Amino acid sequence: MTGGEQRRLFLLINPMSGGGRTKQRAGALEAGVRRAGFDPEVALTGHTWHGYALTRAAIEAGHDTVVACGGDGTVYEAANAIMDLGAHDRVRLGTIPMGTGKDVGKCLGIGAPAAAMSALKEGLERRIDIGRIDLVDAHGHPRVRHFLLVASAGWVPEISRSVPRWLKRAGDTAPYLIMTGVKMIGPMGRRFDLTLDGEDYSAEYNSVSVHNMELWAGDRMVAPGALPDDGLLDVVRWGALSRRAVLAAVDGQRKGGTHLSIEGIDHHHAAALTLSASRKSVVDLDGELGGYLPGSISVVPGAIRFIAPTPAR
Repeated sequence: MTGGEQRRLFLLINPMSGGGRTKQRAGALEAGVRRAGFDPEVALTGHTWHGYALTRAAIEAGHDTVVACGGDGTVYEAANAIMDLGAHDRVRLGTIPMGTGKDVGKCLGIGAPAAAMSALKEGLERRIDIGRIDLVDAHGHPRVRHFLLVASAGWVPEISRSVPRWLKRAGDTAPYLIMTGVKMIGPMGRRFDLTLDGEDYSAEYNSVSVHNMELWAGDRMVAPGALPDDGLLDVVRWGALSRRAVLAAVDGQRKGGTHLSIEGIDHHHAAALTLSASRKSVVDLDGELGGYLPGSISVVPGAIRFIAPTPAR
C-alpha cells in the first residue's frame, strides 16, 4: 500500500452514536484503523446530516474509501453522499458499527468492530444493492434519498422515529419495545395506495416497509431472507391488525421472523413500487427521517462497493 493510497481513507465518526458511548472510543477507533495499515483523515459529526456533508467534501477532495463509525444513520448519510455524487463506482463504503442498532454491519457479517476492522485490513469488498426513493420534504418539495436497510411508513416506523436519544442507552432492542407499548395508545392504521411492480395493493394498513436487508431496529428479523445483492426489494405489509396481533407480530420479529405467518401480514418481492397515504405520513429510512409520502421506490442493483466479506451460498 502506497502513502497515496493511505491518505485516501476517510474515517467518519459519530461521537453521539450508541447513546453517546462512541465519543469515548473515537481515539481507539482511529488507532485501530492505523494498526490496520492506514493513515486516515478523521472527522467527527456534530449534528444531523453533518456526516453527509463531511463525506461529500472528502470524496470531492479525492478520498476513495469512506468508513463510517457509528450507527446505521451514520452509514446512511455516507451512502447518500456517495450516491448523490455519482461516485459509487469509484468509492468504497465501510462501517465499524458503534450505534444502537448496527443492523447494516450485522447483515453484512461485520457486526462486531473486530470483524469490520479485519474486512478493512484484508481489503474485502462486496457489491450490494441500494434502494432509491423519490419523495417530498416537509414543505412538499421533491427530494431523492437512498437506503441500505429499509424504507417504511405507517405505525411501525413511527415507533422508531419516536425513540428519544436518552432511551437508546437501554440497549439495541429494549428502546423500541418500550416505545411500542407507548404508541399502542393511539390510532394504528391508515389507508395506503400501493402498487408493486405495477400491481395494485391499496388497502388499510398498519404499516408498509420496503427492505433491502433482513434486520431493522436492533436485531429484529423483519424481512427473513431479504438479500442485499439479489436485485430485489422485500415488501412487508401489515394489514389492519388488532393490538393483540401487533404485539404478537413484534414478538415474532424478535423470534426470527415468525410474524410473517400471522394473518394480515404479507411479504412480496418487487423491483419498484409507489406508495401514498390518506394522511401525512413520515418515511423512515434506515432509522432516520427521510421525508414524507407520496413516494416512488426502486432498487439500484450492485450500486455500493461495501467493505465486507462475500458470503458463501
